[in-house]
Amino acid sequence: MLSHNKQVKIIREAYRELQAIGLQDGFRNVEQVLYTKNLIAERQHRKGAPEGITHGLGVIDAAKLFTVSHLLDGFANPDKWSVDDILNIRTEVLYAQAYAKRFRKELTEWASKYTKVFKQIDYAELQSHGRS
Repeated sequence: MLSHNKQVKIIREAYRELQAIGLQDGFRNVEQVLYTKNLIAERQHRKGAPEGITHGLGVIDAAKLFTVSHLLDGFANPDKWSVDDILNIRTEVLYAQAYAKRFRKELTEWASKYTKVFKQIDYAELQSHGRS
């Protein structure tokens, strides 16, 4: 198992390298669209946490984690979700799959670098880091 610090380092590195690819959807940066959706979702998720709960992974890093992991999932299985799933699946997941499919060629090298290592990233373990 990777240490907490190593996992966070990988998340940040993968996100930075995704930014460097420079994917554009019209006038928008793809990673920024996904990051914003995941940031909003993570903030909403934490609103329901019991008072006094500490999170071992900050909201910003969690949003980066989900941006990368959803995109890698969409890359690995570009036809996993259909339009019928829009009622049951979080929109950030659907967007990531659509972007992964649209930019498959551009993402190939990045995805091959991070697919295996990202399987070692554990959100629950990252969140519990530092709790007594």
